[in-house]
Amino acid sequence: MVWPVYIDSKKSRSEGRKINKEFAVSGPKLTEISRAARKLNLNPKVEDDKSYPGSWWDNSGRVIVEREDISKNEILVKISETIKTLRKR
Repeated sequence: MVWPVYIDSKKSRSEGRKINKEFAVSGPKLTEISRAARKLNLNPKVEDDKSYPGSWWDNSGRVIVEREDISKNEILVKISETIKTLRKR
């Protein structure tokens, strides 16, 4: 499960960011996360009606991905790096 807050460089660790700021992106959108996960062959499923428990009032949505022999942190970093390259286009 990938919540946008997990890879948002504007959020602190206590607010839910899971990766280092150097790898994170600013204000990731569900469409960007989904496109990056699709590019990485993670079979993303978008649920835009969900809210991150730490900010339940903000309907941020989430993306569910399939992972096999890779850690969640590695997936988050790869998704974030892919979003950065997609933004440069």
